[in-house]
Amino acid sequence: MAFGYKRGLITSFVGKTSGSILAFVLGRTLLRQVVQSQMEENETLELIDKSVARNPVKSALIVRYSVFPQLIKNYGLSMTQQVSLPIFIMAIFVHGMPFSILWAALGNDSSLRLRAGERGEVMDANVALNSALVFVTFLGFVISPIVTGWWLNDLRKEKSD
Repeated sequence: MAFGYKRGLITSFVGKTSGSILAFVLGRTLLRQVVQSQMEENETLELIDKSVARNPVKSALIVRYSVFPQLIKNYGLSMTQQVSLPIFIMAIFVHGMPFSILWAALGNDSSLRLRAGERGEVMDANVALNSALVFVTFLGFVISPIVTGWWLNDLRKEKSD
């Protein structure tokens, strides 16, 4: 790993956070008209906007953990007036920091294993890291889509009532 664990974590988190904040601010300012035109008449985004109006923090967190592409997450939330920049940053932190920690730990562990291999040594399995990777994979491929689906389904039911 080029940076080591601590610098890798900081660099990764600052880069991801800065990119998301930049997209959010651009979506609110310079690109507002473009983003609005791309998102007009999108039923899902309309439902999300109504949910955000009722509970901006909960909705911002669900969107951040959803299976939507980052582009949709950042620019979509920028279109909602109730999600302020501080709420957006909080959602980025709550969502992004655990993943940044995990990816930095994975990079550091890989680097240590490569160095050990060059010396002809074998390292024991990192059970905690392997368990965290299994958990994140399960979260990303099973839990996140289910929660997002339930949330959107509930929003659709509310709309039809």
